[in-house]
Amino acid sequence: MTIKELKGLDVKIYCETLDNGLRLFLIPYSNRNNYYINYATNYGAEVDEFVSCVTGKKTKKPYGVAHFLEHKVFEQEDGIDPFTYYSESGADVNASTGYKLTSYTVDGINNFEDNLNYLLDFVNTPYFTDENVEKEKGIIIEELNMYKDQPENILYEESNKLLFQKHPMRIDIGGTPSSVRKITKEILYDCYDTFYQPSNMFLLVAGNFDVEKVLNIVKNNKKLNSKKIKKEIKVTKVKEPVEVNIKEKEIKIDNIIVPKLFFNIKSPLKELEKEEKYKYIISADILSYILFGESSDFKEEMLKKNLFSLFFCSCDAVDDLLIYEFIAESKKPYEVKDEIIKCFKNRKITKEDVERIKKVKISLEVMASDRPYALLDVALNHLIDYGDIIYNKMDIIRSITLEDVEKVRNDILIDNNCFIVGYPKEK
Repeated sequence: MTIKELKGLDVKIYCETLDNGLRLFLIPYSNRNNYYINYATNYGAEVDEFVSCVTGKKTKKPYGVAHFLEHKVFEQEDGIDPFTYYSESGADVNASTGYKLTSYTVDGINNFEDNLNYLLDFVNTPYFTDENVEKEKGIIIEELNMYKDQPENILYEESNKLLFQKHPMRIDIGGTPSSVRKITKEILYDCYDTFYQPSNMFLLVAGNFDVEKVLNIVKNNKKLNSKKIKKEIKVTKVKEPVEVNIKEKEIKIDNIIVPKLFFNIKSPLKELEKEEKYKYIISADILSYILFGESSDFKEEMLKKNLFSLFFCSCDAVDDLLIYEFIAESKKPYEVKDEIIKCFKNRKITKEDVERIKKVKISLEVMASDRPYALLDVALNHLIDYGDIIYNKMDIIRSITLEDVEKVRNDILIDNNCFIVGYPKEK
């Protein structure tokens, strides 16, 4: 077992790769009573075409299989419901599917060893039948239809269709009603056996526990260690064009009073080594904080002009693209868009601005390091995005300069944007 340290945060991470390929990351806290466990697979909604590790043949699956699997993994042949099990054990269990990963989490105070063991048990014993798969289709389709009544979700989905030409993010994580209807137990087992093999999974544990006991539980869990498949996973990656798909769209939506807008800017992200990539993305984030954050001149000026009642900005990397996303409520949505572009192009940034936001970022990292669930979520995202945890992230943040932030700004294709407005439906 290797012990690594998150530099500048006084956090030690115990790392081990088991013989079956499972990567284990343990973060003990002596000053906590609770624990948080995240058992995740490097498999999400963006994967629909891959080489099956069972048949060895290339296959294309319907959209929504990763999310469907997340639901069905909780189905157990012995009839025990994991939600009931953990409720009676005084712990919470949950699961989530994103475009890049699926994770199963447990958090609690008592019965740590039993609860960890059972998490490994139920995730590693899938039970799919024609009957329980057919039943689940109705539940998931109802869930998808429910989201159609939520204005923010409608705009997010439509915005992605404007932004992306080919990327699976054009489709809801849960798929579509028609794609869900095509899912069978054979498809679920094929995807499960390919992507839920230990070498494609991570187990992260943070909280008050004994490291050696955890390692012993994992190494001796019969359900986990009964898995023999350990094959290279080959996924067909979609090459998304840099250009946005559609520039502009207006739609009418129920259940809103003030128009809502989504505005995205799409730029290429150069291939960089993991630490350089992390530095570039953090620099992009710092830029968004300076220009559009809560304490920015832009937000203060727009509020004074009563130009919007709600405003949010974020940036994220999607494969080899950098995406800036803006969400707002405004009676003058086109003016908001114009002001965002004007700010990107003309607003002056100073060294003092960069140093101030760096301090904010560092303080957020320090606060996250004291919360087991937050620290594990960040660590897991690093594993998915960079292939490893960024152990020297504090040093990287401190090293960022005004020049680094301005470089990101100069790289951004501001005019490569798309814009959608949802207007209230007329009564």
